[in-house]
Amino acid sequence: MPKSPVSIRPTQILRSLSLVTAMAMLVTVGAVACANQDRPRGAGGGDGAGPTTSDPRIDALDIDIRRSIADSRDRVFPALVNIDTVFLDYSAGKETKRRSGGSGTIISAEGHVLTNAHVTDQGVRFWCTLADKRRIPATMVGEDPWTDLAVLKLDPKALRESGGGELPVAGFGDSDRLTIGEYVLAMGSPFSLSRTVTLGVVSNTERVFTSGSGGDLDEMQLNFDQRTGTFTNWVQHDALINPGNSGGPLVNLAGEVVGVNTRGGAGMAFATPSNQARAVAKEIIRSGEVVRSTLGVTFRHIEATGLKEGVLVDSVEAEGAAAAAGLRPGDVVTKMDGKALTVRFAEEVPALLAQIAEMPVGRSIRLDYQRDLGKGETGTAVAVTTKLLRDQGKQEALRLWGLTVQEITERAQQRMRLPSRRGAIVSGLARGGTAGTAEPSLSWGDVIIGVDGRSTETLADVVAAYERIASLDKDKRPEWVMIEFEREGKSFLTLIRPAPAESPDPPVELPKAWIGVATQPVIRTLAKQMGDEGRTGFRVTRVYTGTEAAKAGLQVGDLIVSLNGDPIRPTTQQDSGLFNRQVRRLSIGGEATLGVVREGESREIALSLERTRLEPGEAPRAQNTDFELSVRDITFFDRQDRRWDDSVTGVIVANVEQAGWAGLGGVRPGDLIQRIGGFEIRDVASFRTAMAQIEKAQPERIVFVVFRGFRTYFRFVEPDWKPGTSDKAVDDLNG
Repeated sequence: MPKSPVSIRPTQILRSLSLVTAMAMLVTVGAVACANQDRPRGAGGGDGAGPTTSDPRIDALDIDIRRSIADSRDRVFPALVNIDTVFLDYSAGKETKRRSGGSGTIISAEGHVLTNAHVTDQGVRFWCTLADKRRIPATMVGEDPWTDLAVLKLDPKALRESGGGELPVAGFGDSDRLTIGEYVLAMGSPFSLSRTVTLGVVSNTERVFTSGSGGDLDEMQLNFDQRTGTFTNWVQHDALINPGNSGGPLVNLAGEVVGVNTRGGAGMAFATPSNQARAVAKEIIRSGEVVRSTLGVTFRHIEATGLKEGVLVDSVEAEGAAAAAGLRPGDVVTKMDGKALTVRFAEEVPALLAQIAEMPVGRSIRLDYQRDLGKGETGTAVAVTTKLLRDQGKQEALRLWGLTVQEITERAQQRMRLPSRRGAIVSGLARGGTAGTAEPSLSWGDVIIGVDGRSTETLADVVAAYERIASLDKDKRPEWVMIEFEREGKSFLTLIRPAPAESPDPPVELPKAWIGVATQPVIRTLAKQMGDEGRTGFRVTRVYTGTEAAKAGLQVGDLIVSLNGDPIRPTTQQDSGLFNRQVRRLSIGGEATLGVVREGESREIALSLERTRLEPGEAPRAQNTDFELSVRDITFFDRQDRRWDDSVTGVIVANVEQAGWAGLGGVRPGDLIQRIGGFEIRDVASFRTAMAQIEKAQPERIVFVVFRGFRTYFRFVEPDWKPGTSDKAVDDLNG
């Protein structure tokens, strides 16, 4: 990338001037720039592109800043990517695919992309849109939730097939050299829009988050279960960032990445320092994770404690290394491995935790301490570090049982005060699922320790037991499955059905008599406004084409006041179904006479009674778990409402998971699917046949031809076929 022709950078200029002079000059530049926005080109400044002040120092500073910003942008912008993530959401007892967006930076010629862990969290598919608009799939290299950083890698094959070429790579700068007031650029894709850049200044170079009293460090959460930011002193700045900027680079005016934008709002933004991000990324690329040590202890600075030296042991995990070595809350550690240790301020705590974390797992650390806030006995503890594990455990969905289960981590065991890590935690239940309707029913926080009479020691054991039962043919599944679980120290047994009751299609109401019109009740107040207070009844709002009602000459606007001589008089809007209820009491094929008022004149209209037509909610339907959508047949009312004649065929999309295969391809609820690949879709039966053939062939790309509104669309769906993708048990349920 071309370098700026200006040899002196704004930071150098500002440092060479007094603070007051520099600030005055910058304010003047801003005022002049605003004043000149509406000035005709060439007025007072040649062509309007050059200096416009009488002070050459201000002109030089203005030109230098503009060129430095442009140069810095051009050095990093080509390496900026927009990240599209499909992630798994476990809530309400179901596994749902959802989409999220973020930003990232290409940091290696091999295609490694640095971003935030909360951008990739629970992700199963990733795409990166490059500066040249190419959309390239990416794979997960590794995540480090403790620093909220992650590394993806662009698919080499997709890069080659899309045109290849050398990838632009952004370089890291030294975040330790950042100074308060220094200009920085925040780059990213806010709200998943195209790439943007905003300008601001560094507000703080060692920000930590403390409680309102300014004492304890706040425990930040990556999500409900996982702590983050434990080892980080954040770079705070005021360059505007919005959702979607997460993972994007913070760039200095030398065109170097000095941070990874992670969180922000209300005019404040916070970035992970580049020195930390570079080290984490290097380790993830090398081994797929960052291995850290822990002592199972938290520290508090000594400000406002009355202590002169050391660091306060704030809390000790009951089964951690520090507790095993004899440390207690309230102890004051004065030396670590023989070196004096003093942590006076909150900003110094993350560095101490990072120092311990960077030691090899299993290393012995000698800690000299004073007991009872420095007033009691002195001693030495030798603590052996253990591996710092993730707080958040894996989750799995047991679809047929209507629940999700989660791995029991050390953190979960401590938080829930469980006696061991045996079993799996119930993390959610689906409304009406078999687990939630059992007696006694399972509940959030229960720990499943046995399935079908077999002990389940881990999450994997619970999932294996479920899959073994779910894979059985329907006629071989047991009537009940016994679940053993623990709740608040008590042991329970319950029986759940291995699958919900089969209902491939909605229930269909028995045929009854029907007149082919839609109506609305006309009550006294409406009748008065219509000019005839005494005439209440049912106003015809639609006459369905091709029906006996249409043949008999009923018209929109007719007021039906009687049926077979019996008055029909609604009194409230709640009587809207009264007319249809009266009709349904009659016989299909029989004759009926309607008393009708049309344009103020009364008349009688005789017609034959037809059978009720299938409602959309009663239509046969099918669900495909691979493409994650459900469809239904076209009904009489669909054709009437959308003005489709009998030549229009297909199936209507009843539901589609937003981030499922079909949803990602652009298929929407309400679409009429008329063709899938080479298969014409006429109804639910042909849809099932087509999908079965497609599953066998597993093509790389499938075209869905859908009719939407008044247009026909081609939607390109790219499945991610994998062995065992199809959920046989769910397919069985849906015919």
